[in-house]
Amino acid sequence: MCLTLVWTNYQSRQDEVRAELAERGRLLARVLADSSERAIAAGHYEDLQRTIRDVLQSDTAIWQVALFDARRRPLLRVQGRAPGGPETRYYEAAVLKRLIWVRTPAGGNGTGMSVETVGYLQVRMAPAALLQKQARRFQLELLWASLGLLLCGAAAFRLSQGFDTSLQQSMQALRDADAEKRRLLRRVNTAVEEERRSIALEIHDELNAVLVAARLEAQRIAALARGVEPQATGLDIARRAQTVTQLTLGLYNSGRALVRRLRTEVLDMLGLQGAVEEMVRQFDTSHSDCTFDCRVVGDFSGIGPETAITAYRVVQEALANIVKHARASHASVLLERQGASLRIEVCDDGIGFHAASRQDGIGVAGMRERVHALEGSFTIASNGDGGGTRIVIALPLAG
Repeated sequence: MCLTLVWTNYQSRQDEVRAELAERGRLLARVLADSSERAIAAGHYEDLQRTIRDVLQSDTAIWQVALFDARRRPLLRVQGRAPGGPETRYYEAAVLKRLIWVRTPAGGNGTGMSVETVGYLQVRMAPAALLQKQARRFQLELLWASLGLLLCGAAAFRLSQGFDTSLQQSMQALRDADAEKRRLLRRVNTAVEEERRSIALEIHDELNAVLVAARLEAQRIAALARGVEPQATGLDIARRAQTVTQLTLGLYNSGRALVRRLRTEVLDMLGLQGAVEEMVRQFDTSHSDCTFDCRVVGDFSGIGPETAITAYRVVQEALANIVKHARASHASVLLERQGASLRIEVCDDGIGFHAASRQDGIGVAGMRERVHALEGSFTIASNGDGGGTRIVIALPLAG
């Protein structure tokens, strides 16, 4: 790479010399051609020759200047003091004779000008002087660049001596930061579970109690309405009280379902295997447009509560996402214990997604963070265009 850059720089200098010679040659030919009109017309070339020699003395890049008549017969050649040989190309400009005429009154009023080529002036340039100048400049720049590279190499060598230690310290800092992040996520998840339990207790102990009392009062009103006269009014009151009874019963059932979602006491009663099977059974019962099944492999006794809660929550979120977004007709859950790890696989036959355009939602991000907090692995994949979605989770189990 370095040699390529050096060679490219050298070639660019060569191109600069050729471009400069071409520009100077064309300009010099034009200027000297304009100065040669009188010399050709008078046939005296001494003054023109002195002018050309002065120019050649001041510019060592000019190899030769030649003057020709209109038939290209040589009239004058002046050799310069340029070192080396000339370029193969030359720069030529026509020597023009301009005549301005005026018509007399007898011939009619008017003026005009005629242009006639009376000769040609050629300039040949020699690149040796400019090439030597550019070579010296290039050598100086190359010397400075080499010194800079040597200094950079020395500095890099000094820095590399402590690079390994610095890298190890940086990696350890990253590992410590990642461990701290996992500990923080665990504390956050624990706090969230505690808050879920607190909200579930408030719903169970307060809201549901109020709903039970409201339902009993509505039933009491319905009973009292039987003795209200006129009878039509009593029947209307009884019907409305029965409506209130049904509404409070529906709210009570919704509260119980919400309590079951918020609290994980089902884990304490049924264990992880039973809790997941019960959850899948509830999803299958409450969603007629999609069938859910669960397969369990291995012994799940002795799994710690933190791992069990994480497994339960990620399965719960995965199934909820299938109901909300997948438009699937079938979904399955696999719960398998493989030695010192717990493997969870949730699959569906829904619309899927394209990996290039997918952006994790809050639910998927929450599952990922829960799994990473326990140093587990989380992968989600889909074929897109109706290929369904497959989530695979692996959680380490304490020995």
